[in-house]
Amino acid sequence: MSYLAKTPFVVFDTETTGLSLTARIVEIGAVKILKGKIVAEFSSLANPGCSIPLRATEIHGINDEMVAKAPSVADVLKKFLNFIDDSILIAHNAVFDLRMLAIHLEREQLPLFPNPAIDTHQLLRKYFPELKKYNLPFLSNLWQSPYQGCHRALIDAQHTAFVFFRILEKQGITFNYPLDEFWQWVGEPLYLKRFVPCFEKCDFDDPKVRSILYAISEEKDIEIIYSNGNLAFKPRKIRPILCFRSGKHYYVEAFCYLDLVVKTFRLDRILKILR
Repeated sequence: MSYLAKTPFVVFDTETTGLSLTARIVEIGAVKILKGKIVAEFSSLANPGCSIPLRATEIHGINDEMVAKAPSVADVLKKFLNFIDDSILIAHNAVFDLRMLAIHLEREQLPLFPNPAIDTHQLLRKYFPELKKYNLPFLSNLWQSPYQGCHRALIDAQHTAFVFFRILEKQGITFNYPLDEFWQWVGEPLYLKRFVPCFEKCDFDDPKVRSILYAISEEKDIEIIYSNGNLAFKPRKIRPILCFRSGKHYYVEAFCYLDLVVKTFRLDRILKILR
């Protein structure tokens, strides 16, 4: 029988250029837990390949100068994948972080990890409905986290680990707890594959969709007519990178040769693919 004491956990957090699905990761921080103790740390800035908006910098303090010489997002992700190995993952508001990781791993053509993930925010709502707030700064202050600061990836991962420890303590769960009973207590885990961007339920018989997916797989350029922007209805050469869905709409992330930047195009506004 497996027990929590023999199970590695990795508590992680990401900082990004924004909250939308097109945001880029600028930092990943994590701590590894074994036998109820933090035994290793991971922390790295990442160069997002674009400018960091001021509103994002005002939250986490990371600016363009800080990431200018940082490793690429792909390199940081590779190191992070090695760090997590086969651990159970933990994050606060895990849906956001998992979605960011899924999008970036897909973009960089890196493997999607199969590790189950736990959302401390969901656990708190389930077992502590009396709390007034569930955000990390409030919880860190309420339960007197020993870590200082917030909104940097490693610090927030440390706060989340502390909150996780307190949740277990208050629920009477020790690291001698059987793993199968722990999962019964947690409930259904989250998996990265749930957040993989794709054309699910999209019309694969549409020649436009087939052309875009082919261009992505073969790393080829295409020329489109787009109905929005300053160059609406004029030919525009792009190299598609990624497809994803947000709300009711599907989007194509691509490098635009006209503007020389990575942009996002709404699929239904791509009127025609010329070649």
